[in-house]
Amino acid sequence: MSFRAAVLSIGDELTLGQISERNAGWIAQEFLRRGILVMEHRTVSDDKTAISAAISQLATDASVVVLTGGLGPTDDDLTREALADALGGVDLVEDADARESLRKRFEARGRPMPALNAKQALCPVGAKCIANPNGTAPGLCARIGQAIIFCLPGPPNEMQPMVRDAIFPVVDSMVSLAGGVSVNVCAIHSCGLPESVAAERIRPMMDRNANPLAGTTASGAIVTARIRAVGSAARDGSMERAAQEVEHAWAPYAFGRDDTTLAQVLGEILLRTKDQVAVAESCTGGGIGAFLTSAAGSSAWFGGGWITYSNQMKISLLGVSPELLELHGAVSESVACAMALGAAERAGVRFAVSATGIAGPAGGSETKPVGTVWIAVADRNEKNPSKIVRARCFLFTGDRATIRERAVRVAVQLVRLAAIGQSDVPVLWEIPKNAERVK
Repeated sequence: MSFRAAVLSIGDELTLGQISERNAGWIAQEFLRRGILVMEHRTVSDDKTAISAAISQLATDASVVVLTGGLGPTDDDLTREALADALGGVDLVEDADARESLRKRFEARGRPMPALNAKQALCPVGAKCIANPNGTAPGLCARIGQAIIFCLPGPPNEMQPMVRDAIFPVVDSMVSLAGGVSVNVCAIHSCGLPESVAAERIRPMMDRNANPLAGTTASGAIVTARIRAVGSAARDGSMERAAQEVEHAWAPYAFGRDDTTLAQVLGEILLRTKDQVAVAESCTGGGIGAFLTSAAGSSAWFGGGWITYSNQMKISLLGVSPELLELHGAVSESVACAMALGAAERAGVRFAVSATGIAGPAGGSETKPVGTVWIAVADRNEKNPSKIVRARCFLFTGDRATIRERAVRVAVQLVRLAAIGQSDVPVLWEIPKNAERVK
C-alpha cells in the first residue's frame, strides 16, 4: 500500500505574497524521512468555503492532509469552521480540556482569558483537539473517508512540535503496517558540470516512467540529482544502486549526498591525508574562508587565509611582485598563481587557493568583462614544478552576489579535484586554453 500526503496552508497573507510560506517545505521533508510522499502543496485564503472545498478535494487522493494556519481567535480564523463543513456540516462544540488548558495558560501569565480566545476551544463534532504546549491554538484531528486530517497552528515554533508529537506516531504506524517505507529519496550533488550535460549522462533515469526516478536541479554552482523510489523500489536496494549510478556518471564532479556540503567533503579528504588548505582572496572578500569554516571541525584542516583586496596588500602580505601587478594587472593568471603560492608558503600548508577577479557591477572591460575570475590552486607536494600551482580563468554569469557565490564553490571544488588527483578536468564557466570544454 502506498501512502501519500498533502499540505494545505491557510492565510490571506500567504496568497497575497505578504509573507513566504515555509511550513509546507518543512513538513514535506519530514514526511519523506518517514517514507511518505507529499503529493501536493496548496495555499488558500481565509475563506471558509475555499478551505472546506480544498480539504474535501485533498482527502480524496491523500492518506494524510495537514493544514497549517487559521486556528487563531479572530473572525478571519476559519479553519475549524471549514473543517466542520467538510465533515458534513457538523456543529462546533466546546472541548472542556482545551478550554481548561487555555484558562491555565492565561492564568500562568497573570491575565484573565479574553472572551475571544474561547473560540479556540471549539471542536467539530467527530474531531479531536490536539494539545499545543507552545501556544493558545489547539490543533484538530479528524477522519474524512480514508484520509486523516490534521489542522495545526501556523507559527513554526508551535506547529513543528505538534507534527512530531501528534502526526509522526500516526504516519510511522501507517508505514509500519504497510511493511516499510513507500517512498525513499536521495540527492547527489555535483559542482562544475553543466546541468544539460549532467542530465544527458543520466537521461534513462529521468524517464518519467522510471522507478527510481531522477531529476536535476541547479542552484548557484551546484547541480543536484534528486532521486525518488516508490513502492518496492524504495525498499529493495534500487535506491542505492541508482545513487551509485549517478555518482559514477558524474565523476569526478559528484561530491556528496543529501545534506553533505562541498566544504565537508574537502575536509574529510584533507583529514585522511593529514593535509591543510589556506586561502588568498580578493574579489570573493573572504567568502571561500567563510564557506570552508562553515564545516564543523574545520580547524583541523583549514590553516587560515588573507583577504588582499588592494594591490598593496597582495604585495605586503602575500609577496606578489609589483612587476607582475604592473605588467599583467591584479586580475590575471600570474597574480592568481603568486597569491596561491604566497598563501601556501606563509601558512605552511600543502594546498592554497586564490581568487582574483571582477565581480561587478562596474570595473569590467572588453578584455576582462564583469564575471572574469582567475582561480589558482597551489599544491606544495606536487613533484612536477610546472604543476605546483595552476590557475584557471572563469567567466561567471549573474549579478555580483551570484558571481561571488559561484567563484567560492568552484574554488573549493578545484581544491577537491586537486586533492583527488583530478586537477586536469575542465570545469563549467572555465575559459579553456587548449583544453576542450566539459563533455
